[in-house]
Amino acid sequence: MSSHAPRLSLIVPAYNERESLPRLLDTVEVAGERYQGRPEAIEVVVVDNLSTDRTDEVARARGCRVVRVERRAIAAARNGGAHAARGELLAFVDADSRIHPETFNAIDRALATGRVIGGATGVKLERLSLGLAVTYALMVAFVWMTGLDAGVVFCRRDDFAAVGGYNEERLYAEDVEFLIQRGVSGRRADRSWCG
Repeated sequence: MSSHAPRLSLIVPAYNERESLPRLLDTVEVAGERYQGRPEAIEVVVVDNLSTDRTDEVARARGCRVVRVERRAIAAARNGGAHAARGELLAFVDADSRIHPETFNAIDRALATGRVIGGATGVKLERLSLGLAVTYALMVAFVWMTGLDAGVVFCRRDDFAAVGGYNEERLYAEDVEFLIQRGVSGRRADRSWCG
């Protein structure tokens, strides 16, 4: 293990994600190999949120740091992962997601400008059902109206701390609230939030 602190910590909240996690980690590995810095500059923190299916064992076997958060709430898991993370840049992704091979390079480029305080990479559906199609259609309208997006949400550690992280009182849509809060804060600071 390297003695250097990672540049970017990817935080993955996980509750019973033993089946989904390997697919995400496969894509993280590819993106890490393509990262312009060095692959060891990426730290993956899997936040075990009281899983009962050995999610933690899968994560450890793949070389991830595992943090256990006892409160069953995704916002608490995201915050617990951020607290344990060592990177100066924080990124959050759901365990049942996949990331693009250029994700880490894109995050680094966006934040290096000094004009961006954070953003989200967008999502692409792997499967489609009527429910997912309706949700996606509503999400596209929301993204278009607000300029906010989903996917891998990223920001600097200092900016995350400045807003107090995710609202742990919210049981759902904590990520939407976080994005909105960051967008307002970013405009005040004369820097923007990119989607």
